[in-house]
Amino acid sequence: MESTYTSQLQHVSVSGRKFVIANARVENCAIIFCNDGFCHLCGYSRAEIMQKPCTCNFLYGPDTKRLAIAQMAQALLGSEERKVEINLYRKD
Repeated sequence: MESTYTSQLQHVSVSGRKFVIANARVENCAIIFCNDGFCHLCGYSRAEIMQKPCTCNFLYGPDTKRLAIAQMAQALLGSEERKVEINLYRKD
């Protein structure tokens, strides 16, 4: 079932947006899909991104503020919408 769902998602086109989809029912809200735009943006392949936490902690760097990290984590735990400005880094 999941592989069918994932293959259907690969055909989703969201006019130039870069995004990930995560499973909120597993620990760390693991990423189950990312589009090509997100891969290009961050410099990682889809295989490298899959199953990583949706907080994208693999993109944190020296200028990523702890407050922004905490706000994002809190929003995910509370399932609430929140606008957070955060510095993330490409693989390279």
